[in-house]
Amino acid sequence: MMRVRFFSKTAYFVGSPALLHEIFVDKAKSFGKTGMMRYMLYPVAGEGLFTSNGALWRQQRKLMSPLFTQRDVARYAGCMVDCALRGASTWGDGETVDMARETMRITMSIAGRALFEAETFDEADALGAALTVALDWASHNAGNPVPLLQNALRRGLEDISGRLPSRLRQPTRDLAGALHGPVLLPTPRARRLQAAVHVLDDRVQRMIDERRATPGAHSDLLTRLLSARDEDDGSRMSDKQVRDEVLTLFIAGHETTATALAWSLYLLARHPEALRRVQAEVDALGGRPPTFQDYPRLAYTLQVFKETLRLYPPVYFFSREAMTDVDVAGHVLPRGTILFFSPFATHRRPDLWKDPERFDPERFKPEAEGSRPRLSWFPFGAGPRVCIGNHFALVEGTLVLATLLGKARFELVRAGEAELEPSATLRPRDGMPMRIHRRQPQDAAARVA
Repeated sequence: MMRVRFFSKTAYFVGSPALLHEIFVDKAKSFGKTGMMRYMLYPVAGEGLFTSNGALWRQQRKLMSPLFTQRDVARYAGCMVDCALRGASTWGDGETVDMARETMRITMSIAGRALFEAETFDEADALGAALTVALDWASHNAGNPVPLLQNALRRGLEDISGRLPSRLRQPTRDLAGALHGPVLLPTPRARRLQAAVHVLDDRVQRMIDERRATPGAHSDLLTRLLSARDEDDGSRMSDKQVRDEVLTLFIAGHETTATALAWSLYLLARHPEALRRVQAEVDALGGRPPTFQDYPRLAYTLQVFKETLRLYPPVYFFSREAMTDVDVAGHVLPRGTILFFSPFATHRRPDLWKDPERFDPERFKPEAEGSRPRLSWFPFGAGPRVCIGNHFALVEGTLVLATLLGKARFELVRAGEAELEPSATLRPRDGMPMRIHRRQPQDAAARVA
């Protein structure tokens, strides 16, 4: 751990797999999402899984986990492939397209279909545009001192509430609770955020009302969230909680996977031998699109996607806050201590990864994965708060990559290495322009023969 002072606060950067396991797994109950993270995402994610803490998070995680079993992921594999095929059908042979934008369109369509059965993508497109405004607002405010001051005030109110006269305790706690989200000033950026949140609230509420009015007519995730019941007391989520979870899933369900897919195509374009191996796997399917049943047959394609997540983890930096005084590696961290983690940095440690800057999908052969310390690789986090959609993302990334490479070869049009743009996710700066070379059915047949 590396200790750093921020004003009057002490923070730690953690990059050791052993310490990551101690924090994320062994002592997970002692840590929660930071006030800063909640502040940045509160306008759009509210009290969703990504931002909530404590009893609410535990209840929501228990309610939602049954929606992401392997069987449930399998039911969405068809729409993953269909959306990838639809995206590929719009590209002309020899055309140059921004594959960062195209993979975003594809994964947004998949999220729209899985969450809302949005066959026309109209709702998904409108929600995606509003989410982009909200994420841009969060990125812009990441270095702003106002959130730090507001969170310090919130923490101070929480700390003193228990020492106040009984008549003042609850009002003080209520005031502290109101400071979880941003207090927006009347600036143009804040007005754009408010307009975007209004679009999100309005559209999601209309879809909730429609599902309640026509029970049984849909089988999407939104419908299943509305019908989910707590196994202990039979309670259901409120509309507000459903809204928060839907938007959390929509963000996580397209932004991160789209970024990883764009980087995957970039790396394959720079490494012809790896590309040949992926195309050989795809062509072995006989020219047809992949299915969920083909997922085990696309082992090298999955290795490529995992290696991409090592080199370019979409969530490249995140944090936790100590909810109580807690001992980590023999050091007592007081309540309120902030811990920072960077998959990007840990994934490039030379003591964990030989020649860490080199693209090598062989690192993710089962025997190689088993030989490394746990949490040498953690693009989805770890422990009880591991990304609930991690299996969904791995299946989606593999099937979409296989589908696209069955339809086209992608050529980089810019010389040199792509630059990083660390914003809400680790995007390629200025997109990923690539020239499309459409593959004909005989290409796959010739390779198989």
